[in-house]
Amino acid sequence: MLYLKCTADVQKAIGLHKNQLSPIEPSDAPLGHWMVNRFMVERRKAYVFMSESTLLSFILLSGKVPMTPQRLPDMLIGGLVQLLQMRGLPGDAIARAIDPYIEFRYAKNDSRAAMGCMNDMVWRYQSMVDYMGGLAHCDLTEIIFKMNKTPQRTIGWANSWDVAESKLRTLS
Repeated sequence: MLYLKCTADVQKAIGLHKNQLSPIEPSDAPLGHWMVNRFMVERRKAYVFMSESTLLSFILLSGKVPMTPQRLPDMLIGGLVQLLQMRGLPGDAIARAIDPYIEFRYAKNDSRAAMGCMNDMVWRYQSMVDYMGGLAHCDLTEIIFKMNKTPQRTIGWANSWDVAESKLRTLS
């Protein structure tokens, strides 16, 4: 089961009411629960998705179609599949990674440590886009790959790719 842990800003943006939030249960998914936050990049709204257990992350820019509680999980699954494909994972490994996420629920962020990691990621994504000349000139794929190659203290100074790939290998 996919639990999308939304910040208050995301809850408000997609029209999610507090009574629609579920209590969190442990995850049996290899990449665990996912957190989502919303931030501005130049004049565009962006959503950052982060696996709570691996810190694997990616950003997606919001388009013209309004974000809804039904679209957000689809964005996560689509973005995750694309990210894992670009990383070169085989189709069967990707299918096993997303299989537990067929059903989903929304939950409130309950980890201050994970929220701190996510806020740091938002700042780094914004900084990297700015450093590379803005959205018109940067390569978002390169930025996402660099972010996931950065060692993280909360996962023992490993990087998100290594942790995620080791969890996905255990499914084989």
